[in-house]
Amino acid sequence: MVLGPTARLWLPYLNFTVAISALGFQAGVLYPWHEELDKEFKILKQEHKEQLHLHQQVTLKKLEDLERRMSVTEKAMPDATR
Repeated sequence: MVLGPTARLWLPYLNFTVAISALGFQAGVLYPWHEELDKEFKILKQEHKEQLHLHQQVTLKKLEDLERRMSVTEKAMPDATR
């Protein structure tokens, strides 16, 4: 497609206008939104870390209880292996 002389004259100005509009949108809308998302992500990351720590504590407590029960059971069983 061949552009006419008028289109060739105005095309760089149109391109510049579109580029400036896109840059303004990125700086005015997307960047603040990115900062807000980053802040919320850090909060979510901290909450996840706390939940993981609680889960690990519960798991350790269950394992300790199982070990205690096994030792009680082993002591109560007659020694058939000797």
